[in-house]
Amino acid sequence: MKSRLLHLFLLAVLLFSALPAFSQKIYTRKMRLADFPTKTTKVVLEGNSFLELALREEISVHWRISPYEFCDPAEYAGLRTSSSYYFLTLAQEEGLAYLILSKGGKEGETDQLKQAFEVVRMPIASVDDPSGRELVFMGAFLGIIQNFVEQAMVSDKTAYGGLSERNGLKLKDKTVYLDPDQADKAYLEGTPDALLGVTIAPVQISFDTVCYKMLISADTHELFYFEKSKYKGPSDGRFTDAEAKRFERRGATVVR
Repeated sequence: MKSRLLHLFLLAVLLFSALPAFSQKIYTRKMRLADFPTKTTKVVLEGNSFLELALREEISVHWRISPYEFCDPAEYAGLRTSSSYYFLTLAQEEGLAYLILSKGGKEGETDQLKQAFEVVRMPIASVDDPSGRELVFMGAFLGIIQNFVEQAMVSDKTAYGGLSERNGLKLKDKTVYLDPDQADKAYLEGTPDALLGVTIAPVQISFDTVCYKMLISADTHELFYFEKSKYKGPSDGRFTDAEAKRFERRGATVVR
C-alpha cells in the first residue's frame, strides 16, 4: 500500500511539473539533489565528545561523495540559509541521537533549488543509554548516508521513500546476526555476506518516542533493512521471531 501511494505521489509531482500554467517550476527531490557532488558538505561539530571525535575521524576516512569541511555551530548559523552548502549535523530528538544530512537554504524561498530541505536522517544511538556501538559503527552509518544520496540522485522512489526502500532487497546467501556480540565480531572482522542486527531505542517513553531496527552489511556497510516503529517498552526495541522468519523468507540464515 505504501509503495502504491508513493508511486501515485511521484506521478502527480511529475504531471504538475509539466503543466505550463504553473509559473513556478516544480523540482523533484532527485532533481534538487543533482548538485550534491559539486557542493561542499559542512560537518558541524560543537565540541570534543566521544561521538564528535568518532565522527571527525570517520569522515576523514570514509567520506567520498562530495567535498567536505568541518565547521562549528557559529559558522553553521551564518551559512545555514545558503543553498551553496549541504550540512551534516548531530541532533537529538525524543531520546535518540541522529546524523542529519540537509541542504542549506531559506524557508519560503520561491525557487525550490534554493529552499532548505532534509535529505536523510540516520539514527545512531540512545541519548541516555549509549551502547558504544555508535562509535564502532560510525563508518557504517556514514556509508549508509552516502549510499542513500547516490541512489536518491538517480531515483525519486528512493529520494521520497527514504531508508526503508532498502527493505525489498533479497537476502539470499546472507547470514543475519541478531546477537550483538556476534554481530560486533562480524563487523570488526568485515565478514563477507554478514548482516548485523542493530537496534536503537530511547530510555524515556513518551507519546512520540520511536525505535529503529536495521540490518547492516559488515563488509560493504550497505543497509538491507530499516524499520521505524512506535516505542512503548523494551520489547519493542528487540528483533521479534516474526522479523527473523521474514529475513529467512528473503533468503537469509538467521543466527540469534
